[in-house]
Amino acid sequence: MRTLIPLIICLFITACGDTPNRQWETTASGAYTASLSPAGDYAVIGAVEHGGSLWRLQDGERLYNWNHTAGQFSKLVASTFSTDGRYTLTAERKRFVMWEVASGRAAGFWPAEGGVLSLALSDNGRYAIVGQEDYTALYIDTATGSILNTLSHAGDINTVAISADGLVGVTGSEDGIVKVWDLPAGKETFAYRLGDDVSAVALSADGSLVFGSLYYGKGKIWQTKTGQEVASIGHNRTTITVARFSKDNSKLLTGFTARRVVLWEVATGNDLKSWRADAPLFWRPSGLVVNDVAFGSQPNQILTVFSNGLIYQW
Repeated sequence: MRTLIPLIICLFITACGDTPNRQWETTASGAYTASLSPAGDYAVIGAVEHGGSLWRLQDGERLYNWNHTAGQFSKLVASTFSTDGRYTLTAERKRFVMWEVASGRAAGFWPAEGGVLSLALSDNGRYAIVGQEDYTALYIDTATGSILNTLSHAGDINTVAISADGLVGVTGSEDGIVKVWDLPAGKETFAYRLGDDVSAVALSADGSLVFGSLYYGKGKIWQTKTGQEVASIGHNRTTITVARFSKDNSKLLTGFTARRVVLWEVATGNDLKSWRADAPLFWRPSGLVVNDVAFGSQPNQILTVFSNGLIYQW
């Protein structure tokens, strides 16, 4: 397997962004999907040119090629890590696969006739949520392959999240609604109408806090048990593409379109720090999207992966 080579700074337009501490290139032609593990130590890339792969970020090693059909590069539309980082899901439009990170082996294959848009996976890869184009999300027990419940909206389910224990789920749809679910019961406990198309949702690991945001609009944080609003996040005419709560639930890390990452204080909604990536040469700046964010193993360390396959450690 080849090793990631840190990019040379001269490949980038200077004086237009913040310089990361480390940076790697995973593909030369962009990624359909890219995800970071919760601890920021691994990345899954669904590359345009070579399909799926797992990368270890400590040493920049490409560990495994993860394609769904032997001898073919899969066009992956979604990916995610389990909440404990031990497993991943990768999806083509009509099927998805669970992989074990330690061994690289496939742990399960499932069809998804509704058309996959988004994925979430609980601790130990036990429970999955699959958001689909047919206005439903599937709650699946991966140990048996059974669909335990079907969660419904009135539009495509763009984004999903799940608690570490797999009992609480969140779905965000183009119908403008964020729903919190009691997953074993298949019942929504709260629904929040944000407005138009929902762009991102996140759930704290303990399931106590939920975040949802709109395309070209602000996001909100709520308490899942009471539905009480905690804070408003973001700005008008901006789009949050991904969000992740810190382990202690005190901070929310968000990625935006146009290369931007912002860290927020959950209790107040105040922005604490922001970063903006340089615009690579030959890449349309407005088209460079943050695909995922993670808190690193060191204090004040964060990681981001972009739609061109670049990974930054700040």
